[in-house]
Amino acid sequence: MTDRTALSTAPAPAQGIRARLLGLAHRVGALVPAWLGGHLHRLPPRFTFGITGPFNGQRRRVAAVAAMFRAVPFAVVIETGTYRALTTLHLRSITRAPIATVEVNQRYFAYARRRLRSKPDVHQFLGDSPAVLASLAADGAWRAEPAFFYLDAHWLNRLPLVEELAMIRGAWSEFAALIDDFRVDGDEGYFYDDYGPGKALVLELLAQPELADLHVFWPAAHSSRETGARRGWVVLASPGSVAEALAGVGELRAGGVLGELVG
Repeated sequence: MTDRTALSTAPAPAQGIRARLLGLAHRVGALVPAWLGGHLHRLPPRFTFGITGPFNGQRRRVAAVAAMFRAVPFAVVIETGTYRALTTLHLRSITRAPIATVEVNQRYFAYARRRLRSKPDVHQFLGDSPAVLASLAADGAWRAEPAFFYLDAHWLNRLPLVEELAMIRGAWSEFAALIDDFRVDGDEGYFYDDYGPGKALVLELLAQPELADLHVFWPAAHSSRETGARRGWVVLASPGSVAEALAGVGELRAGGVLGELVG
């Protein structure tokens, strides 16, 4: 959902204009029924603030995710923050694993339903991401491992990331979670979300005991070589076979163990 992000720690004039337009679009969209909002969002993505590819149009990240799927036989894929389903559609193209995608906004949910209706084994869920993750965790079919998570449900005053990760860590033993809009340590050219004290997507936010043994991987590609929105991201991997497999992926840069980095 990065193309609806209003704040960045690396502001530029174009981003400021885009943020104001996005804010106006959201205020207007809130005045119409969800079904009509879904129809309005069917405008081609190039008319809706420019992001026309998966993972914010970032080709290096697309390549990194493809390499991750080659390295790890993910059995299920779970996405939080469907938005326009660009990334959902891409994930469907690179794996045969069942996909669950979660969206809290009824208009985006309605729009995505039209885009995804013909795609096999893609399951949409409307609701707050931690609550939906709890439901999926109680369903044996979605507890298959290893699991791949794409976490992109954060937005302004709602920042469910820590809740999402706690739910994932408690229910799945083998997984990799890619978090969008995250600060990339060692590369200030990537944009990330910062909504004020305690609400910035940085490693320190994840200083939780239950997450301490997760392995951290950054994009290996320097931001100057990235395309699209150049949003930062990080991968958190469960210790053991998943972390070991990702350590051999050239498109990722190993950062260490989370507890040691934020302890």
